[in-house]
Amino acid sequence: MIRAVQLAAALLLGCLGLVMTVQAPAAAADCTCKRSSQLEQQVKRADAVFIGTVDNVEVAGNDHTYDVTASRAYQGTPERSTQVFSAGGKNACGLGELAVGTSYLFLATGTEAPFEADSCGGTDVANPTKVAKVEGLLGEGTSVEPPPPPTAQRTLVEESPPAGFARAAAPGAAVAIISLLGLVVVRRLAR
Repeated sequence: MIRAVQLAAALLLGCLGLVMTVQAPAAAADCTCKRSSQLEQQVKRADAVFIGTVDNVEVAGNDHTYDVTASRAYQGTPERSTQVFSAGGKNACGLGELAVGTSYLFLATGTEAPFEADSCGGTDVANPTKVAKVEGLLGEGTSVEPPPPPTAQRTLVEESPPAGFARAAAPGAAVAIISLLGLVVVRRLAR
């Protein structure tokens, strides 16, 4: 009986150790950056600073990919329709699920889409106060215009001359013959 109690105690301690080991990395993933970091430092670290409206949010685990329509660029060259990626949830310094339809001031890294952003970098809702501070540091920025529409190009389907009169008139002649036959049938049935 004492042997069974010792075995049960050893199993219990082993399970508790396993639970503590599994939970330790999750605790280590907590965000440790200083979110009150100075805007000047955040702007210096960013490769791209722009205002954009979130159109869609794709979630994969704790990672988020945002489809964004950029409207004004202060630093970098984001395209009108771009993407921003944020790894981890809010507890791991990620941006979390940004609100669709809301404009944000993105301070991101990378030179092309998908840009990367996190809560330590300074990305936040594009409120007038923060936008004014960024414009004080980087200037008024430039409008991000949509790409020009594609131009129409003529493509020849085949290198042969156009169809002759007989070939072009054949469908019309067929309709006329069928109509006449229909009239004959209707007259015969009416007698």
